[in-house]
Amino acid sequence: MAAEPRLCVFVKAPESGRVKTRLARHLGDAAACRAHEALVARVVDSLAGCALAKELWVAGDAGHPRVAVWSQRLGAAVQAQPQGDLGVRMQAAVTACCAAGQSALVVGSDLPEIDVPYIERAVALLAAHDLVLGPVEDGGYGLIGLNAPAPLLFSGIAWSTPAVLAETRSRAVLLRLRVAELPTTWDVDDIDDWRRFVALGVQAAPRLAS
Repeated sequence: MAAEPRLCVFVKAPESGRVKTRLARHLGDAAACRAHEALVARVVDSLAGCALAKELWVAGDAGHPRVAVWSQRLGAAVQAQPQGDLGVRMQAAVTACCAAGQSALVVGSDLPEIDVPYIERAVALLAAHDLVLGPVEDGGYGLIGLNAPAPLLFSGIAWSTPAVLAETRSRAVLLRLRVAELPTTWDVDDIDDWRRFVALGVQAAPRLAS
């Protein structure tokens, strides 16, 4: 087994018009960007107490001032995500962790229920399995943990579709990986998800369009 995992939190720089585009259809670009910032802040603050080494993997402008704030609050080094689809970018994070002699936990930044106990459970499962997945309600996953690179899990996947988790499970079978799954959570993609988040009352949120 690899050494204690490194936690890689995937975020997008808060650039209006480039984040939460499905929300922007209802909220507008500026409000959708503020929504994105609220979601990232929720995850950053929830995971700040995690004892693992942490990295903030940033798509877009890694030098954005808000990224510096997030990395400081999380206690994380900043890494720029490479060009390519989500699979390419996640594989890069996993490869970097494993090259440093650590296993990898990659987690998204729009998951309101993610917290330190959830990550600790993932760490415990990864100690006895090859692959840990954190399913989300829409058919994808919000967390993936690996002790070694597994490129097949990231190549040719139709990302942002309800088939992601099922396809990943199928490929894990082909690779004969020992798989464990965490409890299912949910992420924020569309206006209904956003209303669900706002109802939690944990962050100041942009006003919803009527």
